[in-house]
Amino acid sequence: MERQLTSFQTECEKRLTAALAKAGKRITNRHLDGLSETYITGNIEGHDITYWIYTDMADFAAPSGDRVFESPDYDSLDDLAGKFVEELVEAAA
Repeated sequence: MERQLTSFQTECEKRLTAALAKAGKRITNRHLDGLSETYITGNIEGHDITYWIYTDMADFAAPSGDRVFESPDYDSLDDLAGKFVEELVEAAA
């Protein structure tokens, strides 16, 4: 079965990759996982950070703490993606 990503997942990952590159960092160990729902997971090179991008939410685990970004907490998925990317890049600083 071919895994399909939502537009949110595609855009969120694109923004994360660009923001990390701007900060001189990159994603490692990126892969798709999940049974009932496809999600993206990976790590940030040189940091003990793992992230997950689901169909309509995202989260990450870092030594400084875990953060979960859920759609009910934001006006739009675009706002959610922006905050997720911002805080993940800060955690990798």
